[in-house]
Amino acid sequence: MSGPRRIDVHHHAIVPKIAALMKESGTRFVLPWSLESTQEVMETHGIDRAMVSNPVPPDLFTDARQASAFTRRANEAVAEMAADHPGRFGLLAALPMPFVDAALDQLRFVYDELAADGVVLVPHAGSHYLGDALFEPLLEELNRLHAVVLVHPMTLPGGPVEAAPPVLADFLLDTTRGAIGLIRSGALERYPHISFVLAHGGGFLPYAADRIEVLGKTFYGIEPAQIQAALRRFHYDTALVGIRALPSLLAVAGPERILFGTDWCAAPAGPVASCARALESLPADVRQLIEYDNALRLFGVPAGTDSVAARTEPTAAE
Repeated sequence: MSGPRRIDVHHHAIVPKIAALMKESGTRFVLPWSLESTQEVMETHGIDRAMVSNPVPPDLFTDARQASAFTRRANEAVAEMAADHPGRFGLLAALPMPFVDAALDQLRFVYDELAADGVVLVPHAGSHYLGDALFEPLLEELNRLHAVVLVHPMTLPGGPVEAAPPVLADFLLDTTRGAIGLIRSGALERYPHISFVLAHGGGFLPYAADRIEVLGKTFYGIEPAQIQAALRRFHYDTALVGIRALPSLLAVAGPERILFGTDWCAAPAGPVASCARALESLPADVRQLIEYDNALRLFGVPAGTDSVAARTEPTAAE
């Protein structure tokens, strides 16, 4: 592939050990995955490095010990794959929310023992969204760690409705709700050292930005300047963001806050390719930021990599 290489910040890997864990837990749906198909997708789209996240639904377990055991073994499985392929994969570790004490224990483990690059958080735990007091101890520790946090949606609290499958709308709303919770609660100001990456271009957030700004002041006393600053405080990934959504995303975030993502293997090869092609409409310097430089700033160069692109000196934009 010609042109800039890429770092994929939204990438899933249901490796065999995780598939076995899901079967043990009674999970009915397991995403198809193989290392061979993953390597093919990465080669096709010029992906030097993929940051692997496997978010765990917050209602999957009702017992903290079960949730902790599952997430620990799942994180270990990804870390093992990353160790087997130096420089190619990173780990955004899952945490067993809503069990906050267990999540804090897991956080220490993945940073101290697995050298995690960050974490993945579902925007809600039950009816509690990011910004709620439930998340405060966890956000405090993530702030101390200067963590990168991928905010990845799940089915909305209360479950899906037949008329609108979650993947078509609810996932986007879940991310949007999480972002609004962080804005309204003041969490973005309290925890300035967390780098929040909103999945799927921020869900509906860019499209609804003007609505949130004008009604936030009227109904909730949130100053427009605070909302504007918050919108540019987030990072946004391009997973499943098509060419019609890019103008809204760029208008809200600017190219310096957007990161390349595929959603592989949750998204099959066809949608991954069509959304990657949408980026070809952008100027070369903007693509360089989105596809590589911005993620390099967040995650750095992985130990053991021999990628020429990964060893490139930071650009002036950094």
